[in-house]
Amino acid sequence: MIPIGIGLIVLPIPLLRDVHLESALLASTFFCFWGAIRAANPTSKNDAQTILHLLIALALFVIPLLIHGIIANCLTIDGIGLWVLMPVPSLLFGVAVGRFFRLLKFPFSRTFSTIILLMVAIGVLLFEFFTLPQVYYFNHVWGSWPGPIYDEEVRITAGLIWFRLTTLLWVLILWQLPSIGSSKKSLVFTSIFGVLLILSFFFQPQLGISTPRSALKSTLGEPFQTEHFQLYYDRTAFNQEEIEYWAARHEFHFLQITEILDVDWPEGRLIESYLYANAWQKKELVGAKFTSYVPVWLEQDQLHIAKEHLEGVLKHELVHVITKQFGNELLNASWSIGLVEGVAEAIARDASRVSTLDQIIAAETPLPTSSEMASALSISGFYASASSISYTTAGSFVSYLLENYPVASFKQAFPGSDFEAAYQLPFDTLVTRWKAQLPVEEVDSVDAQISQFIFSQQSLFQINCPRKIHPVIQGLDKLRYYESKEDSSSAFEAIKKVYAEYPELPLLKQLWASYQLRNQNPDTVLNNINSSDSTLALQLMKADAFFITNQLDSASSILLPLQSNSDFQNDENTQNSFEVRSDSSSWATFTNARYQNRLSTLEAFESSPEPLQWLLVDRAIVLQNSSFLIQYAEIMLQKSPNLTWFDTQESMISMLVYYGEIETARNWIALLRSIELRERFIERVNEQEEWLFFLESY
Repeated sequence: MIPIGIGLIVLPIPLLRDVHLESALLASTFFCFWGAIRAANPTSKNDAQTILHLLIALALFVIPLLIHGIIANCLTIDGIGLWVLMPVPSLLFGVAVGRFFRLLKFPFSRTFSTIILLMVAIGVLLFEFFTLPQVYYFNHVWGSWPGPIYDEEVRITAGLIWFRLTTLLWVLILWQLPSIGSSKKSLVFTSIFGVLLILSFFFQPQLGISTPRSALKSTLGEPFQTEHFQLYYDRTAFNQEEIEYWAARHEFHFLQITEILDVDWPEGRLIESYLYANAWQKKELVGAKFTSYVPVWLEQDQLHIAKEHLEGVLKHELVHVITKQFGNELLNASWSIGLVEGVAEAIARDASRVSTLDQIIAAETPLPTSSEMASALSISGFYASASSISYTTAGSFVSYLLENYPVASFKQAFPGSDFEAAYQLPFDTLVTRWKAQLPVEEVDSVDAQISQFIFSQQSLFQINCPRKIHPVIQGLDKLRYYESKEDSSSAFEAIKKVYAEYPELPLLKQLWASYQLRNQNPDTVLNNINSSDSTLALQLMKADAFFITNQLDSASSILLPLQSNSDFQNDENTQNSFEVRSDSSSWATFTNARYQNRLSTLEAFESSPEPLQWLLVDRAIVLQNSSFLIQYAEIMLQKSPNLTWFDTQESMISMLVYYGEIETARNWIALLRSIELRERFIERVNEQEEWLFFLESY
């Protein structure tokens, strides 16, 4: 009953109650040590019976978890597979270690077995942690850790299977070793297993068991070097112009951050930046999928970012690299995870594109108390909340410290989070002063919506079945993967497959219809969208399909009732959708741009409605068509700026600066400054002005 009782005890604990990674890791560790202690007992005689009893206990332990998984519908194939590949080999490994020391008649064999397993469980992990750039780990005692916990999907990998085979090789070797002196058969088998084990060490990168820096460099190729960086990048994903642009952005953010934090960077010290083709390649190589990261604990400065995440996280991650200069001696960071992420958030300011950090916090009441703030800066408190909540709260607080006190005080407090020694003030006072300066009048309905969205996010510990990924999410994941590789045919097949399984979901149908139109199948769209598809997006795409097939009257018959619908009269985005379809010329320009990525002539651009013009500007940015972008930007200077398209305007300025169109970019910055802007928009315009000044002298 003891194993069943332990299973019942863990049921209330989030993550551990699921038949998946976390419970498998716990069971692997527990049964490995228990197996070693049982097998090392001098009175133990029947090792096969010991293994059988332990396997039965393991099965009894998982029974409550299985029942919960069935009732809650949380069971997955990967979870069950992890339970086979993790606890069972660990149990056998523990028994093999204990049996080995028992047969060799080691004094205190149980104690010695426990010490050896602790060395394997902790010592090997620490060695890999401080020598390898990866964030996934395998271990003979506790099994596997696949990477950052924010990456919710955990699958069985080829690397795990290969590693567990090496665990079994260790089991077989330890089983044969005590008798090699008296049995030639044991000697032969031990030699064979030993050779296989040694070979596995040489081929660990190829087997997916480990990823040293040399393997990453070999996979990504020779670096692109700048004054402070070596950029290793996938040459199938980045062209020469792109890598030069991102090299410049690296140097730009480096200069910004070192100036803010008053860091004197050591001369000749290069930062290695690993830029992956996509998140899926990064997951395969280093274990982190959608999580960009910096292994600050390693001596060599590094960044690990997928291509699609560069725009959003490069500055944030680079802060982590530079704060190593004043981090603690062991981790080159702070013992407070809140300070580590808070300083990055405070400098990058990327929590929201429309609201400042302070506005987001001020819109969420009640504000955190001093004790809650202290908890948010700790490891347990930081990870207990959704990442968006923890990052934003810590970011606002650190931003206050950097703006109102000497940077030297923050650098002193950072390693050990000793605020009172660094600021000569009680922590409670710092929190009180921070809350007192948060905005009140500046917080509006937009800030409130952003704040509500961020603070409503759930952490992994709050989600029901956090490791079970819905088939629709899996299908969309495949779609994004193929899109990142610009494999349009495979992406089309992926959306067709998931749509066929869940045709009742409007979002899937919208994606499916969009891909059908991109692949010039308007008749398929017309045959599948009917009056029951009431969403505006689907009806507009049906109208587009009629237009593409030259059925103009049918297209108008769909559009006119939508335009007269009172529900859409005050919706700016909907009105923009109608405006780009206001006449046949604009409609043709719109369908060519949206579904075929075709840019219009300057004459057609000038006569297009403003929403369509900004769509064309956005397409020119995505397609990296500098000629059209520059000409479009000059034409749009003649109009009053509309902040509906501020994101596109910001991206346009950034690319104009990079293309050397300094005067046009400067005119756009001046134009935006001439109107009233949200506080966050002012921050973003300032960033573009700094980018302009940087490239003028770079």
